[in-house]
Amino acid sequence: MPLDDILGLGKILPIDKLIDIVTNSVGRISKPYFDRKDVDTKAYEIEKLAEARAKEMKIISDAVKENFQQTGGIEYKEQKIAISSQKELQPIDFNNSSISERTQERLDFQEYKKQKNIESVTSFAAEELKNEPPIDNEPLDDDWTTRFFRIVEDISNEEMQTLWGKILAGEIKQPKTYSLRTLETIRNLSKKEANTFLKIANFVISTGNSCYLFKGKNEKLLSEKHKITYGEISLMVEAGLLQSGTFVNHQILKQAKDIQNVYTSGDTIIVVNVKANTPTIQIPVYVYSNSGKELLKLIKPNPPHDYLADFAKSIKSPNVEVKYGKILAWEKDYIIHTQPLLDF
Repeated sequence: MPLDDILGLGKILPIDKLIDIVTNSVGRISKPYFDRKDVDTKAYEIEKLAEARAKEMKIISDAVKENFQQTGGIEYKEQKIAISSQKELQPIDFNNSSISERTQERLDFQEYKKQKNIESVTSFAAEELKNEPPIDNEPLDDDWTTRFFRIVEDISNEEMQTLWGKILAGEIKQPKTYSLRTLETIRNLSKKEANTFLKIANFVISTGNSCYLFKGKNEKLLSEKHKITYGEISLMVEAGLLQSGTFVNHQILKQAKDIQNVYTSGDTIIVVNVKANTPTIQIPVYVYSNSGKELLKLIKPNPPHDYLADFAKSIKSPNVEVKYGKILAWEKDYIIHTQPLLDF
């Protein structure tokens, strides 16, 4: 059941929306899981995990011992698996209570890990949302929440859990931010791919609905000056976060009147004023895919100034003026920035 409008303004607190979504999607989670600073809760988690690990090892040990009794071929001895002489296999009684019990213990342990993963991701989302102002109570798509929780139940790496927590928080604040295709793309990311994406995200330059990675005129800017290798670029293409294609250019087209293009990178705005009839400007770039662009919403880029200066110099000419300033705030589609703008 959806949350009531507790504020009387058609809005709710994001943290309450999170609790409502989790309750209706995967069952009620206790309040302490929404506060990762709760030491008692953490201690309890560690204790239960240790118990589960011990139980898992007992299951493995018992299974190996029973296998030895059945086959005479495999033995668990001194914490090692040894191969012995093989003997004739005996029919296995699948109604044997010990096997049934171990099967149930294994299933219980697997479900425990899945629940723990879900609650860890949810607690990271809660940290993102706990100080957020009220938002519209727009519901999340049922298919989206179902797919999300089915994915995160198998995410046990804490860094990746943090990422998924931010995705859930972002979707709660603004539904339809992350597509189902993007969820599947991120699901298949390795830790190495995620870290590579975070590295190159610092160099993103955005304009309109497009996001680019500036190559430089000689295509050595990234590899030699900023240590982004071609292998890392290829990895991002394979992961579906950058579009394929080597010879790609962002164009500032020739116009019959003066025009102004605006670019952003991190907290920097770049304003390009182009005089009428200036020939089309070709800027070599790598282009982010739709999934890459959606994932960039989680990142706060910190671009090197000299990288942005190289981008500006590739555009600048007697007919093209390039200035920059610091972004102070965003108001919908409008940028509030420092005045006056400075020359590169």
